[in-house]
Amino acid sequence: MKNFIVEMKCQTASFRNPDFQNFHKSLELPPPTTIIGMAGAALGYSPLQAQDFFDSYEFEIGVYGTYQGKCSDTWKYNKGIRDMRLYNPEKDGSIIQKEYLVFTSFLIAFSSKHSEALEKLNSAFQNPVYALTMGNSDSLAYIKSIEKDFEEMDVTEIENCFIKGDVVNDVMSLADTGNLNFSIYSNDTLTYDLPVRFDYENDYGRRTISKIGTFSLIGNQMKINFKVKGLYYKNRFIPLFSI
Repeated sequence: MKNFIVEMKCQTASFRNPDFQNFHKSLELPPPTTIIGMAGAALGYSPLQAQDFFDSYEFEIGVYGTYQGKCSDTWKYNKGIRDMRLYNPEKDGSIIQKEYLVFTSFLIAFSSKHSEALEKLNSAFQNPVYALTMGNSDSLAYIKSIEKDFEEMDVTEIENCFIKGDVVNDVMSLADTGNLNFSIYSNDTLTYDLPVRFDYENDYGRRTISKIGTFSLIGNQMKINFKVKGLYYKNRFIPLFSI
């Protein structure tokens, strides 16, 4: 499997937690659909084309990230009135609070056995067709570096990353069989059911969720009692997972 890693930074980022509505709480890392959408922007693809590209070439992805703080911002928005002559701010406007991560740094890994598709994506990140953003159109991302061809490794210590599945449940299931070689902190690990596929009306049309995947967001470093596959970059481990 060939691979490459994109190191990205941005002043703000926000990735809506689907469990929250009026308050748009942010996930602490970009979820799979955000990564696919960002890659699609680099390629110049529509959301549907980006999803099909990742499906066709059996990509694995991974993310490692940190941030320096959080803040909230108040947004006033129009609830879908197209003809602004009919707009009534008391009836058609609404206010939400959005949570933002501040001064973020992300490592995004891409891996595939299809070398031509991987090289196409690598080239797209070096010369993106559209501006790259982190969850919001005003959260512009800066690519600091792109490096490729890392050796895959299996490790048992992870931090600041997404991994597939319910980690705490998997660790405790193995503990029941006598494998007690672990040190986890459940308050630093959150499990989410996140969208991984959408059905689209057309390339840029309305979308509905068609597939959900379970992911664990790891905070502080922990040792688990099973091995996770991934890549090392600047002493940081990025777990890979299929989508």
